[in-house]
Amino acid sequence: MPTPVALNTPLPAATPPALTPAPAPAPLPDLPENLLRLAILDLEDQNRRLRSDLYLLRAVAQLDDALVALQANQLDEVDRSILMVYRSLDQAYAFSAEQDKGPLDTFRLQLSQIRDDLHLRPEGADRRLRQLRALMLSLVEA
Repeated sequence: MPTPVALNTPLPAATPPALTPAPAPAPLPDLPENLLRLAILDLEDQNRRLRSDLYLLRAVAQLDDALVALQANQLDEVDRSILMVYRSLDQAYAFSAEQDKGPLDTFRLQLSQIRDDLHLRPEGADRRLRQLRALMLSLVEA
């Protein structure tokens, strides 16, 4: 027969695991100052490229808004959306690399032409806006 255990008997205390200090991080190798500067310049260039792409994608979304408004025959809303696209392209231009400035200028020129023709000949505007949208997306993907 098993021996009875008293209910008030304290349980043996569990021993906590021994704490071992974390190993010290390995020291960074001494990098030449020029290499560090090049790395910083590369990061800044990537940051500018990402910001330019962000503004281009914003312009694409605003072109989508213009297309929806055009389908609803709300020409004033289309005009407002086109102006917002133009501003986003201006901001993308400010952060873009030299090789992207030419295409961005072309996008702004095409957008101005579409806006000028909007109230005179709105029937071809949707096709032109879609083409411009595709060109912007191709620049982001490049």
